[in-house]
Amino acid sequence: MMINSPDQFHQTRMNQSTIRSIKKELIQMERKSHEQSIDEYKEEMIEHLLGMEPSTQPNLSLIQQQPEINLRMRPLLLDFLMDVINKLNLSKSTFPLTVNLIDRYCSIRIVKKQHYQLLGLTSLWISCKNLDSKFKIPSLNDLCKMCCNCYDKKLFLEMENHVLKSLNWLITCPTFDSFIEFFINYEYNGVLAGLLNSQIDDINRISIYICELIQFYPNIYFNYNSSQIALTSFITSLKILNIKPNLSNLFSKFDKILNQEILNTNSFSQCFNLLIKILKCPPPSLKLKYFNDDGKYINLMKKLILFTNDNLNSKLVCSTKNYTSSGTTTPKFYPTTPTSNNIMVLTVNWPKQENPVS
Repeated sequence: MMINSPDQFHQTRMNQSTIRSIKKELIQMERKSHEQSIDEYKEEMIEHLLGMEPSTQPNLSLIQQQPEINLRMRPLLLDFLMDVINKLNLSKSTFPLTVNLIDRYCSIRIVKKQHYQLLGLTSLWISCKNLDSKFKIPSLNDLCKMCCNCYDKKLFLEMENHVLKSLNWLITCPTFDSFIEFFINYEYNGVLAGLLNSQIDDINRISIYICELIQFYPNIYFNYNSSQIALTSFITSLKILNIKPNLSNLFSKFDKILNQEILNTNSFSQCFNLLIKILKCPPPSLKLKYFNDDGKYINLMKKLILFTNDNLNSKLVCSTKNYTSSGTTTPKFYPTTPTSNNIMVLTVNWPKQENPVS
């Protein structure tokens, strides 16, 4: 008697997907079919994403009022979570949704210092359930191991219940990659016309990297919404790959399509000036993922570094004109890079707790 379980055919499906992924013609056909399928609904989709932004935006001022945690702890937690996501090979939407859940929860509930990592891993667990294949979702045992057994299974279940109730079960949010996919699809016949699929993939990858990096820097992340960050990242990736769009025309085009203004030339310049200072300042998890000498993204990152250096050098030339030769003040361009010496840095000296956060 055959057992009706999807696990029984999992390996078969994996083998077939591996065979199909080798055939470039099939990949192109699938991409074209996907584009045709969503073309009819893409305007409704982007309208839905934009409509969700106000209700899923965290509140920085309330997060800063937390009595035990502060923004300096945030990059360490995110670096740990990004490393977990990389090792589990989760989707590119998982990290921004996880960060959103953490920040929204911290906007409405007091979080104790010893529960900050518990909140992070629980938010990651919720995001996995919402976005990833069930074969990639970590078990409760896996979660306990990730935090060196600082928290037991019961605590994760209690925290999950508390997060869901606190957020009124609104656990989805418009992620950066959704907007980037929209911008790319709309520009196939625009600034992306004539580019190879590999070049478009490079634009997508650099855009995703920039969005992931921005989440570690509150001065950008909390001052712009997801659509603005995604559009800034998309345009910056075009510049990095030496594709020079007409910004005024591009902004006007998207404003007309979306019936609202996402960015204008001035707001983009302000965001870009903040972004250029951090482009080559990734935390350890992103550095390992993108800047590994043997990695598949290293050539793209070399272009990004060259672009960053060129822009910073031009800013340095302009700014030094305001300094006299006898002046001792040196302009500063780089913020502190988020660093952590150990993936489990947040678990050190954290005793096991019995009650979740208040």
